Amino acid sequence: MSDITQSRRGALLALTNPVEGKDKEFQEWYWGTHIPEILALPGFVAVRRLRAADTSTDGIPYRYATIYEVEGSAEEARTRLFTSGLGFSDTLDLSSIVMIPLVEHDEAFDA
Repeated sequence: MSDITQSRRGALLALTNPVEGKDKEFQEWYWGTHIPEILALPGFVAVRRLRAADTSTDGIPYRYATIYEVEGSAEEARTRLFTSGLGFSDTLDLSSIVMIPLVEHDEAFDA
């Protein structure tokens, strides 16, 4: 494996919503429990949490976005996350979660 491949980082983009009426509890669980558990998994190195601006929520199906920076393959990191046995909170709307593995965009490799 080349040094370039070894040093590459991927990312996971998580789009989430709290259960209706549970926003405060959701945020407390997400930051207080969930994020520390994920950052303890191998390969997860950083996290950034964002929310939709209050003025732009019309028609946007997700209230929160989390970007997890990972060492190596984002697909492998997603598998580690889903098979790690971490618990979920009843404040998280499991029916609406989207988890997208992302790779760096490198124009030199685009056709």
